[in-house]
Amino acid sequence: METSVLDVKATSLEAFASQLRSWRLHMSWTQVEIGGKLGYSASLVSGIETLDKAPTADFAARCDEAFGTPGTFTTLQELVAREAYPAFFAAVIPFEREAVRIHGWEVGAIPVLLQTEDYARALLTSGRPQDSRGEIDRLVAARMARQEIGGAENGPLLWYVLDESILRHFVGGPEVMRQQLDSLLDAVDSPGLVVQVLPFTGDNQAGANGPISVYDFTESPSVCYTGCYGGGRIIEDRAEVADLMTVINLIRASALSPRDSRNLIRQIRQEIAPLDP
Repeated sequence: METSVLDVKATSLEAFASQLRSWRLHMSWTQVEIGGKLGYSASLVSGIETLDKAPTADFAARCDEAFGTPGTFTTLQELVAREAYPAFFAAVIPFEREAVRIHGWEVGAIPVLLQTEDYARALLTSGRPQDSRGEIDRLVAARMARQEIGGAENGPLLWYVLDESILRHFVGGPEVMRQQLDSLLDAVDSPGLVVQVLPFTGDNQAGANGPISVYDFTESPSVCYTGCYGGGRIIEDRAEVADLMTVINLIRASALSPRDSRNLIRQIRQEIAPLDP
């Protein structure tokens, strides 16, 4: 009998939950005690053990440290994270962790690595009306887990160009969008992130074919990912990657400067509700 995607997804989540419960009981720790040792709430531990919540990479790493199981929980968490995405995208997840620079051109939504939880939830829910709340929760948790690279000591430089329409499209309604733009404004003032906006008045013909992500590595050739509805493509051919990097640079040349981009983001945010003086 063939195994469905949901069956495989449940198997990885069950494996992580089973290991967590088994090791916790082996150590004679309550959910409150292990939560304290990991720096997480008992309710989160309970949610992971009952499959209501998905573990993050940080949670898994702390489990390996607390239980003395190097790599066990981390490996299981990577499987859970990969299975939260379709097969055509799962292979991209390691690129984010290993890249020293990520160049992106976005036309449909705020980049996943910069999304707030509410924005991600609204975006996923709108496109997956058949999914249960638990399934959406696991997808959101997987997206939030990917953002941990932004706080890493040697995290990649992120350089995004966003189409202006992304900032003006109310995903989740005005309040969710207000919070998302506030978060984006805070982020653009942080080191390791460059954001430019391609305004409606800009020449966007170079990027008309869709979003592009290019991942640079220290010792390996750059890799590109281009997405489309229901699919995507990983590109490793050096000439083609170089061509797509040229496309990104052409878009950057037509985009606003980082300073003017921040001002436009702030202006759009102000149109939703007045900012504090």
